[in-house]
Amino acid sequence: MAEFRNFIDQRALMDLPLRGGDFTWSRSGADPVASRLDRFLVSLDWEEFFPEMVQKRLIRSFSDHFPICLESLVVARGKAPFRFENMWLVHEAFSALITEWWGEIQVQGFASYVVASKLKYLKEKLKVWNRVTFGDIRGSKIKLLDSINLLDLKEESSGLSSEELKQRSDAKADWAKVCTLEEISWRQKSRALWLQAGDRNTKYFHRVASLHRKFNSLSTIEVDGTRYDTLPAMKEAIFGFYRSLFTESEDWRPGVDDLPLTLLIQLD
Repeated sequence: MAEFRNFIDQRALMDLPLRGGDFTWSRSGADPVASRLDRFLVSLDWEEFFPEMVQKRLIRSFSDHFPICLESLVVARGKAPFRFENMWLVHEAFSALITEWWGEIQVQGFASYVVASKLKYLKEKLKVWNRVTFGDIRGSKIKLLDSINLLDLKEESSGLSSEELKQRSDAKADWAKVCTLEEISWRQKSRALWLQAGDRNTKYFHRVASLHRKFNSLSTIEVDGTRYDTLPAMKEAIFGFYRSLFTESEDWRPGVDDLPLTLLIQLD
């Protein structure tokens, strides 16, 4: 096994996540044995072109081996939660804006309520500011590169004016800033905080974040011994489990000095 692992490491190959089970070979009997023998190995460049691919274990009939296939992972994403972006910290106006927004809203009440209300207000402000100020970073990179390339082509054919030279210089400076922001964002998503930002590790951060997304997604769940593998069935099973968990089914009520305690009911 160690030699096999060295072979994989030397050739920089990846073993994609396996869905549908933990093993690809098993033998039943008095002493059952199971192992992971079959797998697809892909290169890093291949995984970059096909980031949503996973291995899926299929149902077997007579063989000791489970067949496996490569399958595109369809991740159903709900509403994205609010997340503080570290790239906001490099913006020169960020601290002043936070101070301004924090003082805009006046709330009366307990200290915890005041803080929670102000943080909620800040969240909405940051969402709008992020969309207007940063927008689509990848799209901005492509537009800036296209602008630089057009000016380079014009320089080769007819030369550039002083205004166009400044325009290209500004575009290159903006492109460098956008690259830094992109690297900071992907570094945060990858959680590889042991690497320093600024070393152009964007591709590595992107790959690690993609792997996190693959391993963190659910393809099947089991509730009370029943397995569910479709998205609607999984949602219904999870909802039903927690609904029953927090529903009272007993008529017994605790008593405190003969004070009546009302029954908790579910509001529709």
